[in-house]
Amino acid sequence: MPFIVLEGVDGAGKSTQIKKLREALAARGIESEYLHFPRFDAPIYGDLIARFLRGELGALEQVNPYLVALLYAGDRAEAAPMIRGWLSEGKAVIVDRYVYSNVGYQCAKFKSEEERAALQEWIMRTEYEEFAIPEPDLSIFLDVPFAFTERKLREQREGDDRSYLNGASDIHEASLDLQRTVREVYLRAATTDERLKVIDCSTGEGQMQTPDEIFAKIEALVEPLL
Repeated sequence: MPFIVLEGVDGAGKSTQIKKLREALAARGIESEYLHFPRFDAPIYGDLIARFLRGELGALEQVNPYLVALLYAGDRAEAAPMIRGWLSEGKAVIVDRYVYSNVGYQCAKFKSEEERAALQEWIMRTEYEEFAIPEPDLSIFLDVPFAFTERKLREQREGDDRSYLNGASDIHEASLDLQRTVREVYLRAATTDERLKVIDCSTGEGQMQTPDEIFAKIEALVEPLL
């Protein structure tokens, strides 16, 4: 069964689409497992990542992106045996954020293309070669209209996955400039990796497509893997 990753900037609607995907798989008798990265309940890396996102380790521009990337990579390395186990049991694995989130959010903190390219190469080598984590069969980037992203991030977001903030703000979400650059990094990465597919979630008028319209595009990409 396939290992599928959904990527996107904050507020892109990944959770909604993952729910739809798991329901569609279940309707076909395919058992699936789900993980969201970062895993804030993980005792070492999850705790440090939560502290970073709350700003406790320094402002966004004060913490070296290589060090932050290593935290996120360590979290995935720790979860790798669990993912391998699910795949060996014949289950589909659906993940909200994976290695390309590390590339997108950390590389976006550098101004020059040379620095971004160097960090991307370091992340990919560290995660897939040094840590040897499982490689997904398909990664999908949900490319949403930026006006939608801006509106979602200005709203008060709630849910179980917000508990890591302890009432504080997420320093990644707080920077709209960062979110805009993250999108650019994702789109550029998709031009060099055929396994990273981009789904345009906007209408011709620049509005957000409906969840069902977006999911139809996801289904079309997933179907050949089943």
